[in-house]
Amino acid sequence: MSMNLGLLKHFLQAYETRSLGKAAARLGISQPALSKSIRKLEADLDVPLFNRTTKGITPTSYADTLARRGQAIESDVRASIAELQKLKAGEVGEARIGIAPALAPHFMPEVLARLALTHPSINITVTEALIYEGVAQSVVRGELDFALTNLPLRGVSPDLAWRELFKDHFVVCCGKAHPLARKRMVQPVELLKYPWITPARDGPPWQRLADLFVAARCAPPHVVVETNSATVIMSLLQRGPFLTFVPRQLIQPDARRADVVEVALEGMTLERAIVVLHRKGHIPPMAAQLVLDACEAVAAQQFIAR
Repeated sequence: MSMNLGLLKHFLQAYETRSLGKAAARLGISQPALSKSIRKLEADLDVPLFNRTTKGITPTSYADTLARRGQAIESDVRASIAELQKLKAGEVGEARIGIAPALAPHFMPEVLARLALTHPSINITVTEALIYEGVAQSVVRGELDFALTNLPLRGVSPDLAWRELFKDHFVVCCGKAHPLARKRMVQPVELLKYPWITPARDGPPWQRLADLFVAARCAPPHVVVETNSATVIMSLLQRGPFLTFVPRQLIQPDARRADVVEVALEGMTLERAIVVLHRKGHIPPMAAQLVLDACEAVAAQQFIAR
């Protein structure tokens, strides 16, 4: 079964507006012509896409599924046309990447710096995503070519596939002036003397941190600030006796300058995988593949070779 891209475009407008009149106006066609397109698509697929009422149209479950896939198809078509135009002009094209916040200070800048030297005509859009669900949906809809993120505990959408890029670790760290910064070995109970900055306490990192304290036969730490802002965390560490529990990738630039110090602890780290998240069956455009190749090269240099 083949699908007419023009009919798909008409359907997506009707699905988005929930109104044949509004959709027809956006498309610059008459409402009867749009109704004919929708009926033709329903006949081709042999499923009802909309329920018609006096108040308008409401999508069926078939329409919900087609819209999710159709948005990705339409995005792929636009990306393919843009890539061809770039290639015709002698340029590499555009890549759209999502990343976890921990990769923003060091890993991704290293990737981008390499590509700027090797492929100066490439255009890369990088979106930093605090919430996994948001970046995952952007990949499903085709708004992002792929994302570098950690896996959720409950697994990924059936529309997505992933492969591990490298392993990172959550570690306890503090500012360089902190009393624990220069101790060769710190006991978990000593961490309870100081105020903590943590991610939201209803999220997996805090839950795993609390589990580590329970395993060490200690109460959970006293949290004074909850934030997902890397900037706030790094700034606070340098302004007071705070401790935090963050990915090692996040503190690398500050650690190299000795502004932030990883606390010397045994058994108080949490391993997690950073993965490449992409749509099943999706062939990335040339520019996205170049970015992915650079990511793998940087990961191999920084982690696998250790």
